[in-house]
Amino acid sequence: QCRVGEASVDHSHGDCGNMLAAVGPFALECGLVKMSGGPTTRVNIHSLNTGAVYSADVLTEDGGDGDSGPIVRYDGALEMPGVPSPGAPVTITTHGIAGSQTGKLLPTGNDLDVFDLGEGLGEVSATIVDFARALIMLDAREVLPRFGYPSLQEASKERVEADASLCAALERVRRAASMAMGMGDCAGKDAPKVALLAPHEASDSSDVGDRSIGMLACRYFVNPGRSEMHPTLAMTAAQAIGAACLLKRGVARSALGTRPLLVTDIEGETSAQGSFSISHPQGFLPVDVVAKASSRAPAESFERECLPTSASYATTVRPIASGDAVV
Repeated sequence: QCRVGEASVDHSHGDCGNMLAAVGPFALECGLVKMSGGPTTRVNIHSLNTGAVYSADVLTEDGGDGDSGPIVRYDGALEMPGVPSPGAPVTITTHGIAGSQTGKLLPTGNDLDVFDLGEGLGEVSATIVDFARALIMLDAREVLPRFGYPSLQEASKERVEADASLCAALERVRRAASMAMGMGDCAGKDAPKVALLAPHEASDSSDVGDRSIGMLACRYFVNPGRSEMHPTLAMTAAQAIGAACLLKRGVARSALGTRPLLVTDIEGETSAQGSFSISHPQGFLPVDVVAKASSRAPAESFERECLPTSASYATTVRPIASGDAVV
């Protein structure tokens, strides 16, 4: 990703779920992909960053002029927390995202690791999953009380970013975990990412969400080394958390608080789908994860010995500007 505040590119970041959602409509608008003529056009996207393949289902409609043909539909009713206005959903289905940054679904080979916060603060539990994104998940109930936070709800963006001790401790864990997962020294890089997880409570956000699916709460960090917490939650991180919820044990499973409800035999195969809703300071982000039965490691660590293989989520996009830039 290109940095805004400085002339540099961070090659460690991997794919961005929000940018992926914009690729489909852009490809249709520019004629890179032909619109189907129906209410939805699927755009297949191959990421040269990670090798993953994505399918974007974009809504289209009649342009109103008999000669103009179909156009991309942007108006709709889907509301995304943190986005000022509703829009038409763009549904993204991801494929081949297991091990997208490290080559392994469980980069350390474990479903549960332990890392030291440093400064005499002690050790904390961690689950590390690389599914769309290499993500270090820490138990907020272990971490936050050591810094004076009674619960995750108290961890607002403003308070956390002003808490130098907490951010420094999370950065120490991130660097140690990066070495353990084979990503090397991550100083000055945005990957891997860190998230604090806890059971969902009603006061986590303004919406109650869909209680028919698995729920948990999250605080996600862009980079604790820069004291930067995400205002909501990245799409890629949501997929990694969803995959971690399918583990038989670990930080995400503990935060979920129950065995995930799985729909079996998806697509006529021996597979299962788990649906999860992850609360963050501004609302909820739902994500679906499909897992398929496998005899390969680390399938034994997952529910029903099914390895996560794909995921899906919906978001909105809207044109902001168009024109020419002279460089």
